[in-house]
Amino acid sequence: MQRLEDTSTNSQVIGAILAYSLCSSTLLLANKLAMAYLPLPSVVSFIQIASSAVFILIIKQFGVQVDDISYDKMKAYALYILAFVTCIFANMKSLQASNVETVIVFRACSPIATTIIEYLFMNRAWPSARSALSLLVVFFGAIIYCRTDSQLLLEGFSAYSWVTAYFFLITFEMTYGKQLTSSVKMDSVWGPVLYCNLLAALPMGMLGFYMGEFDNIWFHLGNLTFEGYAVLLFSCVAGTLIGYTGWLCRGMVSATTYTLVGVVNKFLTLLLNILIWDKHSSITGISAVCLCLLAGVFYQQSPKIDEVRKARDIEQSIPLVNKK
Repeated sequence: MQRLEDTSTNSQVIGAILAYSLCSSTLLLANKLAMAYLPLPSVVSFIQIASSAVFILIIKQFGVQVDDISYDKMKAYALYILAFVTCIFANMKSLQASNVETVIVFRACSPIATTIIEYLFMNRAWPSARSALSLLVVFFGAIIYCRTDSQLLLEGFSAYSWVTAYFFLITFEMTYGKQLTSSVKMDSVWGPVLYCNLLAALPMGMLGFYMGEFDNIWFHLGNLTFEGYAVLLFSCVAGTLIGYTGWLCRGMVSATTYTLVGVVNKFLTLLLNILIWDKHSSITGISAVCLCLLAGVFYQQSPKIDEVRKARDIEQSIPLVNKK
C-alpha cells in the first residue's frame, strides 16, 4: 500500500481514477434511490458502513488478503475517522444553514488548500503554472455556475461557521488520509477499507441517534418493500466498492489529485442531472460546469520535492560539452 504511488503505471492510475469515479457516481445514484425508500441518511450510511465491514471480514475468512486488526493501526486511523464523521455532520449542518450551491463552492476550493498543505508539509513540489491555473479555473467555474443557476446563500453566523468548518475538515481528511497510505504499513487495499468501516460504524450510529433517525427504526425497516431492500442492498455493494477504489486511487495519486477527482466527480454529476433529469440550467451554467470538467482534465500532478532535487542533481552532474 505504501509504494502504490511509486510503482503504479500511468494506465493503472487512470484505471483507478476511472473506477473510483464510476463508483462515486453509482453510489450517489444508489443513495438517492435508497433515501426515496428510507429517508434517513444517517441510518442508510450506518447500514452501508456496517455491511462493508462484515463483508470484508467474511472474504478474509475465504483467503482474501486483508490486514489483521492491530491496536496501533486502529489508533492511527482513529483521527481520520473522527474527521470523516464530523465532516459528514458539518456537511449536513452546512446544507441546513445555507444551500447546496454554497457547499459546492467551498468544496471546489479545497484542492487549492490541499496543494498548499502538500507543499508545506508533505514533500510535494509546488504545482506548475498549468496545474495552478487548472485549480483556479475549477474554483471560479464553480462560482460562475452557482451564481448563474442558483444563489450563494450565507446568512448569519451559523451559515459561515458550519460551511467554514466543512471546508477545513474536508481539507484535513484528504491530506491526512493520503499521509496514512505512506505512514501506516498495510499489506492490502482492503486493510484501510476495513479499518475505516469498523471505526466509523459506532460514531455514525451515534450521529444517527443524535439526529433522531433511529426513532421507530424497526417500523421504517418493517415497512420497506422488496424494491426498497433491493435498492438498499445495491447501495451497500456500491459503498463497499467505493471504499476499495477510493483507497486504491488515494494510494496511487497525491492528495491534491485525489481531492480534485472528487470535485470533478461532483460537477460530472451536476452535468448528468442537467442533461438527464428535470433540472433546468442556463447556457452559462452548463458552460461553467463543462469548464470545470475541462480544467480538471488539464491538471498535472506535482512531483515529490525529493524527485525534483534528484533530477536536478543528475542534470548538474552531466559534464558540459563545449561546442565549437
